[in-house]
Amino acid sequence: MTLLISMPRPLYRYRLRALALAYAGSAIGFAFSLGLVGFAQLAAPVGWLLTAVGALFLVYFGRTVCRQLTHIELDEAGIRVGGAAVGRLGAAIRWEDLRFLRLDYYSTRADREGGWMQLKLSDARCTIRVDSDLDGFVEIVHHAAREASRRGIALDAATLGNLRALRG
Repeated sequence: MTLLISMPRPLYRYRLRALALAYAGSAIGFAFSLGLVGFAQLAAPVGWLLTAVGALFLVYFGRTVCRQLTHIELDEAGIRVGGAAVGRLGAAIRWEDLRFLRLDYYSTRADREGGWMQLKLSDARCTIRVDSDLDGFVEIVHHAAREASRRGIALDAATLGNLRALRG
Protein backbone atom coordinates (compact mmCIF):
# COMPACT_ATOMS: atom_id res chain seq x y z
CA MET A 1 0.00 0.00 0.00
CA THR A 2 1.43 3.34 -1.03
CA LEU A 3 0.62 6.39 1.01
CA LEU A 4 0.55 9.60 -0.97
CA ILE A 5 1.16 12.77 0.95
CA SER A 6 0.20 15.90 -0.89
CA MET A 7 1.89 19.15 -0.13
CA PRO A 8 -0.41 21.99 0.86
CA ARG A 9 -1.04 24.36 -2.01
CA PRO A 10 0.14 27.89 -1.46
CA LEU A 11 -2.58 30.50 -1.07
CA TYR A 12 -1.88 33.88 -2.58
CA ARG A 13 -3.67 36.87 -1.12
CA TYR A 14 -3.82 40.62 -1.51
CA ARG A 15 -1.86 42.24 1.30
CA LEU A 16 -3.69 44.72 3.49
CA ARG A 17 -0.85 47.18 2.91
CA ALA A 18 -1.55 47.04 -0.84
CA LEU A 19 -5.25 47.65 -0.25
CA ALA A 20 -4.86 50.43 2.35
CA LEU A 21 -4.88 53.20 -0.26
CA ALA A 22 -8.09 51.84 -1.80
CA TYR A 23 -9.73 51.62 1.63
CA ALA A 24 -8.65 55.17 2.51
CA GLY A 25 -9.72 56.60 -0.83
CA SER A 26 -13.14 54.99 -0.73
CA ALA A 27 -13.75 56.04 2.88
CA ILE A 28 -12.66 59.64 2.28
CA GLY A 29 -14.67 59.89 -0.96
CA PHE A 30 -17.77 58.43 0.68
CA ALA A 31 -17.51 60.66 3.74
CA PHE A 32 -16.81 63.81 1.71
CA SER A 33 -19.60 63.33 -0.82
CA LEU A 34 -22.28 62.31 1.67
CA GLY A 35 -20.97 64.80 4.23
CA LEU A 36 -21.69 67.60 1.79
CA VAL A 37 -25.17 66.22 1.15
CA GLY A 38 -25.91 66.02 4.88
CA PHE A 39 -24.45 69.33 6.02
CA ALA A 40 -24.55 71.75 3.11
CA GLN A 41 -27.58 73.35 1.54
CA LEU A 42 -27.31 72.11 -2.01
CA ALA A 43 -29.55 72.39 -5.03
CA ALA A 44 -31.46 69.12 -5.59
CA PRO A 45 -29.53 68.08 -8.74
CA VAL A 46 -26.20 68.62 -6.97
CA GLY A 47 -27.43 66.66 -3.96
CA TRP A 48 -28.50 63.74 -6.16
CA LEU A 49 -25.18 63.83 -8.01
CA LEU A 50 -23.19 63.76 -4.77
CA THR A 51 -25.37 60.93 -3.45
CA ALA A 52 -24.60 58.94 -6.61
CA VAL A 53 -20.88 59.68 -6.20
CA GLY A 54 -21.08 58.51 -2.58
CA ALA A 55 -22.73 55.29 -3.73
CA LEU A 56 -19.90 54.72 -6.22
CA PHE A 57 -17.34 55.13 -3.44
CA LEU A 58 -19.33 52.62 -1.38
CA VAL A 59 -19.21 50.12 -4.27
CA TYR A 60 -15.44 50.70 -4.56
CA PHE A 61 -15.12 49.99 -0.83
CA GLY A 62 -17.08 46.74 -1.24
CA ARG A 63 -14.87 45.71 -4.15
CA THR A 64 -11.80 46.29 -1.99
CA VAL A 65 -13.26 44.14 0.80
CA CYS A 66 -13.87 41.36 -1.75
CA ARG A 67 -10.25 41.59 -2.94
CA GLN A 68 -9.01 41.30 0.65
CA LEU A 69 -11.10 38.17 1.25
CA THR A 70 -10.10 36.53 -2.04
CA HIS A 71 -7.32 33.98 -2.35
CA ILE A 72 -5.74 32.28 -5.34
CA GLU A 73 -4.48 28.70 -5.42
CA LEU A 74 -1.93 27.55 -7.96
CA ASP A 75 -0.71 24.02 -8.65
CA GLU A 76 0.27 21.66 -11.46
CA ALA A 77 -3.38 21.14 -12.44
CA GLY A 78 -4.49 24.76 -12.69
CA ILE A 79 -5.37 27.99 -10.96
CA ARG A 80 -8.36 28.65 -8.69
CA VAL A 81 -9.87 31.77 -7.19
CA GLY A 82 -11.81 31.40 -3.97
CA GLY A 83 -12.47 32.96 -0.60
CA ALA A 84 -15.25 34.11 1.65
CA ALA A 85 -16.19 36.92 -0.74
CA VAL A 86 -16.21 34.67 -3.78
CA GLY A 87 -18.17 31.79 -2.24
CA ARG A 88 -19.68 29.40 -4.75
CA LEU A 89 -18.91 31.82 -7.53
CA GLY A 90 -15.21 30.98 -7.49
CA ALA A 91 -13.44 30.39 -10.75
CA ALA A 92 -11.00 27.71 -11.82
CA ILE A 93 -9.00 27.11 -14.97
CA ARG A 94 -7.23 23.83 -15.61
CA TRP A 95 -3.95 24.33 -17.44
CA GLU A 96 -5.01 21.81 -20.08
CA ASP A 97 -8.04 24.05 -20.85
CA LEU A 98 -6.11 27.34 -20.94
CA ARG A 99 -6.85 29.24 -24.15
CA PHE A 100 -5.67 32.79 -23.50
CA LEU A 101 -3.01 34.60 -21.50
CA ARG A 102 -2.44 38.32 -21.51
CA LEU A 103 -0.21 40.45 -19.27
CA ASP A 104 -1.06 44.16 -19.36
CA TYR A 105 0.80 47.10 -17.87
CA TYR A 106 -1.15 50.18 -16.81
CA SER A 107 0.99 53.24 -16.31
CA THR A 108 0.10 55.96 -13.84
CA ARG A 109 2.78 58.38 -15.03
CA ALA A 110 3.83 59.78 -18.38
CA ASP A 111 7.37 58.36 -17.99
CA ARG A 112 5.82 54.86 -17.47
CA GLU A 113 7.69 54.46 -14.17
CA GLY A 114 4.64 54.07 -11.94
CA GLY A 115 1.83 51.63 -12.54
CA TRP A 116 0.62 48.08 -12.12
CA MET A 117 0.25 44.88 -14.10
CA GLN A 118 -2.75 42.64 -14.61
CA LEU A 119 -2.67 39.00 -15.69
CA LYS A 120 -5.70 37.74 -17.59
CA LEU A 121 -6.22 33.98 -18.05
CA SER A 122 -9.17 32.42 -19.88
CA ASP A 123 -10.55 29.07 -20.85
CA ALA A 124 -13.81 28.39 -22.74
CA ARG A 125 -15.97 29.14 -19.68
CA CYS A 126 -14.36 31.77 -17.48
CA THR A 127 -11.72 34.46 -17.11
CA ILE A 128 -9.48 35.07 -14.12
CA ARG A 129 -7.79 38.44 -13.58
CA VAL A 130 -4.96 38.92 -11.11
CA ASP A 131 -3.44 42.31 -10.23
CA SER A 132 0.21 42.83 -9.37
CA ASP A 133 -0.79 43.87 -5.82
CA LEU A 134 -1.26 40.18 -5.08
CA ASP A 135 1.47 38.54 -3.02
CA GLY A 136 3.22 36.04 -5.31
CA PHE A 137 2.07 37.75 -8.53
CA VAL A 138 5.41 37.19 -10.28
CA GLU A 139 5.39 33.48 -9.42
CA ILE A 140 1.83 33.12 -10.76
CA VAL A 141 2.72 34.94 -13.98
CA HIS A 142 5.81 32.81 -14.58
CA HIS A 143 3.91 29.58 -13.93
CA ALA A 144 1.03 30.60 -16.21
CA ALA A 145 3.44 31.70 -18.97
CA ARG A 146 5.23 28.30 -18.81
CA GLU A 147 1.89 26.51 -19.09
CA ALA A 148 0.82 28.72 -22.02
CA SER A 149 4.13 28.01 -23.76
CA ARG A 150 3.70 24.25 -23.26
CA ARG A 151 0.33 24.45 -24.94
CA GLY A 152 1.50 26.61 -27.84
CA ILE A 153 -0.72 29.55 -26.94
CA ALA A 154 0.27 32.59 -28.97
CA LEU A 155 1.06 35.68 -26.93
CA ASP A 156 0.76 39.21 -28.31
CA ALA A 157 3.73 41.58 -28.51
CA ALA A 158 2.64 43.63 -25.49
CA THR A 159 2.39 40.51 -23.32
CA LEU A 160 5.81 39.28 -24.46
CA GLY A 161 7.33 42.69 -23.68
CA ASN A 162 5.69 42.78 -20.26
CA LEU A 163 6.94 39.25 -19.49
CA ARG A 164 10.49 40.36 -20.37
CA ALA A 165 10.12 43.44 -18.17
CA LEU A 166 8.81 41.33 -15.30
CA ARG A 167 11.77 38.96 -15.54
CA GLY A 168 13.96 42.07 -15.70
